[in-house]
Amino acid sequence: MAFRLWRSLAGNLPGSEPAVGKLQNLAGVYGTIYLNFDEEIDRSFSDSSRWAGRGETISLTIGDSDFRMPPAINDALTSRIAHGVLGYDTRPASTIELITVRLKELYGWQIHEDWLVFLPGVVPGLNIGCRTLTSPGDTIISEVPIYYPFLAVADNSDRKLARLPAIRVNDRWVFNIDQFQSLASEPGHSALLLCNPQNPLGRVLTRNELLSIAEVCLSENVIVFSDEIHCDLLFDGHQHYPIAALGPEIADKSITLMSPTKAFAISGLGGAFAIIPGEELRRKFTKATAGIVPGFNAMSLVAMQAAYGECDDWLQAELEYLSRNRDYLIDGLKSVPGIKLTSPEAAYFLWLDFSHSGLNDPYQNLLDAGVELATGIEFGDERFLRLNFASPKRRLESALDRIRSAMSN
Repeated sequence: MAFRLWRSLAGNLPGSEPAVGKLQNLAGVYGTIYLNFDEEIDRSFSDSSRWAGRGETISLTIGDSDFRMPPAINDALTSRIAHGVLGYDTRPASTIELITVRLKELYGWQIHEDWLVFLPGVVPGLNIGCRTLTSPGDTIISEVPIYYPFLAVADNSDRKLARLPAIRVNDRWVFNIDQFQSLASEPGHSALLLCNPQNPLGRVLTRNELLSIAEVCLSENVIVFSDEIHCDLLFDGHQHYPIAALGPEIADKSITLMSPTKAFAISGLGGAFAIIPGEELRRKFTKATAGIVPGFNAMSLVAMQAAYGECDDWLQAELEYLSRNRDYLIDGLKSVPGIKLTSPEAAYFLWLDFSHSGLNDPYQNLLDAGVELATGIEFGDERFLRLNFASPKRRLESALDRIRSAMSN
């Protein structure tokens, strides 16, 4: 298979061959324009939610990247368009095999193909699951801070939301298992919205942390909806463990949501899948999608197949670039008074604590200096701002200069 071929070329872990060397080899085929993460592409003239109308402001907000998509995805989409007919496509067996092989090789998780439910995105999966598998008036537990659509799920489905604050221990964000146990034991607290790797904290839950969460869920009959969209974006040797892969008992109580869109620079294209081992959960979930959730569109399908089948080398190079961006910003921000941060283990966000900055409105102060970050209140904690570092380094250098200027005034 293409996936196995590319895995064998890249090695199972980053660093087996310098990414620069891989890029030089690939550039002969695709051209350096697709492989230059330093390239500054002006998105302000597009309909970009992040950049349109921002003028000279550096926008490091919404969770998409400023990088060109991998060349293999570009070529696959171009070829599909060139065919000239965009009809209804079926999901080829090769796509399903790519997913099942990937989960087996990366996580040791052997899934059955009938566990897969294809979706237009992860967020629809969260909403469908909560509306279908919990009851009106139930309480849904969500860690905070959290990716802001999580906070809307309960409202969208006539449920209540119980917030579970993350705690910072020894410069790392930790899932508060004791408080989770307390919340899960309350009547009507029927589901957990889990984000792993976590957005915006950038935390990767360890196997032991996940085992503790699973134990509580099983003992208190709590269903887990696990958003694992950032599972391909791991730093420093961290390992991702799908919670449903821990054992058949927790698998039967879980809906796992994955997508290639974040890792492979195709956020706006959409395309995701749910893995639902439990037959009863899967039956209810798929019934709820009937006639409402659109089928998987042809372009998303083509992009997913190319991402999982041909883009591991590109992904490893992207991870090395993102890691350098992260380290550069952390080193630079450490010397800025009034900002506290932890180093993310995954994804491409910094979660910046301004609670001791003395600023009444840090978002506006930075915006006045020409840098826009995502407001923490969207994620459930107004003391923070989130910075997206999936951008060319020169853009981040300019942003850091402006942040320093804003904090020194």
